Amino acid sequence: MIAKMQVPDGWQTVRLGDVAEVAFSGVDKKTVAGEVPVELCNYTDVFYNRRIRPGMGFMTATATPIECHRWTLRKDDVLFTKDSETPDEIGIPSYVAEDMPNVLCGYHLGLARPLPSLVSGAFLARMLGSQTSAREFARIANGITRFGLTLGATRSLPILLPPLAEQQAIAGVLDSIDEAIERTAAVIAATERLREALLHELLTRGVPGWHTEWKDAPGIGTIPADWEVVRLGELYEVQLGKMLSQKARHGTNPRPYLTNRNVRWGDFDLSDLPVMDFDQREMEKFQLCTGDLMVCEGGETGRAAVWSGEVADCYYQKALHRLRPIGENARSEFMLAVLMLYARRGILLEHSERTSISHLTRERLLRMRVPNPLRVEQDEIVSVLGRVAESIKRAREERDGVETLKASTADALLTGRVRVGGDDV
Repeated sequence: MIAKMQVPDGWQTVRLGDVAEVAFSGVDKKTVAGEVPVELCNYTDVFYNRRIRPGMGFMTATATPIECHRWTLRKDDVLFTKDSETPDEIGIPSYVAEDMPNVLCGYHLGLARPLPSLVSGAFLARMLGSQTSAREFARIANGITRFGLTLGATRSLPILLPPLAEQQAIAGVLDSIDEAIERTAAVIAATERLREALLHELLTRGVPGWHTEWKDAPGIGTIPADWEVVRLGELYEVQLGKMLSQKARHGTNPRPYLTNRNVRWGDFDLSDLPVMDFDQREMEKFQLCTGDLMVCEGGETGRAAVWSGEVADCYYQKALHRLRPIGENARSEFMLAVLMLYARRGILLEHSERTSISHLTRERLLRMRVPNPLRVEQDEIVSVLGRVAESIKRAREERDGVETLKASTADALLTGRVRVGGDDV
């Protein structure tokens, strides 16, 4: 707890209720005749946004005049989640950047309205979002299947409080880092939109300047007139992976393997790669090779990525199809692009079987009609899309690096290990 921590010189330990008016909203999402039309800032608006600003697409509802007076958002307010199915989603804060006369704090949220002579709202939002406060929120949350804060415990939440000038300096430093993250996120979003446009253009019109005539392929759409349409099974050997079992979990020959959770669109998340037992015959059957196209059988049906040997001696489980090229005119990176386009058009779902969840069977994959241009054009399309994908990857790595910097900087500033403001600037 903060009360047991060493307090930096000039700082003090206070309770949240000593420096802010804290209350829990009861404004529901109903529309009632005769009440005032309003917009509601709800749980997800706070959970997914660091700042609350006008124009975020709030839901419409109604409220009484008393509710409007009490819960209308003001500049410097701090909103936070007050209940959730997991304790680590409680106390997530968001800062109100300006007065919002027609927007009210909705149900399932708490509101901390800072006393301006004591605490900056921008700083308070940072402090409530700190690792130390997150541990405190989790500690005081009540519940078994759903967790929630009590008003008394929330008002008693201990926080470290530097002088007002230092609060403002800390918030300013962290704001500048967030602005850098937002700029990078904007670049990523713009580049992803470019990739979407290129994906559609290249797979429906072909490489610019290479074609003068086009045709309509049933079930596929417009493609260049000289492109073939074939069954996917003519280009790829399709093989489901090994089924996980209790015996496989505890065998004597454990090997890393992919699940559908490890496959993202275009790449792999290998941060938590499980292991299971494979005997010699299974190793020969289920081992991954460079160029294998891994396709999710269920979950986000058809989500796919091309294996490039990221992990030596790796295998895969039954939730994944392995598409291994047959012949020179089958390039997995091109087929990945086709599957991406099919996913966006809903074609993959059309090929999926519907039970309690949709899943893409081997038989349907083998029968799926796909475009098959000459290898030289596949290579050119892959090259263009690859350069855009590489730009997105670099931007994401830059964003992740700044996110890491932000986390370490926030921890140092919000605990007073590094000082800013006043004589320390």
